[in-house]
Amino acid sequence: MGKYTAFLLILTFFSSCTLMMNKRERRLQTDIISKINAQAPNLAKCAKSARLFKAFDKTRIRVVIDIAIDSNGQIERFKLDEKKYPERYAECIFKVLDIISFPKVEKGEVIELKQPFIFSKK
Repeated sequence: MGKYTAFLLILTFFSSCTLMMNKRERRLQTDIISKINAQAPNLAKCAKSARLFKAFDKTRIRVVIDIAIDSNGQIERFKLDEKKYPERYAECIFKVLDIISFPKVEKGEVIELKQPFIFSKK
């Protein structure tokens, strides 16, 4: 990753309530987290290529990715937190996430996920 590092934090929102998850939901959560975590180097490359640290004049930036995954394992909704990110950064993040094969779930089911990352310039 060179001079840039991404740290996967914790899953803050899964479906409706993390405390009420059953075994199936926990397996889905683990699968989704590991798939997103595997892309952390590519997410960090997005921060570097979009000059995110320069844009915000910071050496450490917290980004929250908000996605909804449909029953086919495709991204139904994608957005970043309320910061004014460069457009090319958001596009890069979406492209990285869009190539992930998320698990398919029951027809009509949607998995909503807010995933925080911290990117650090080193």
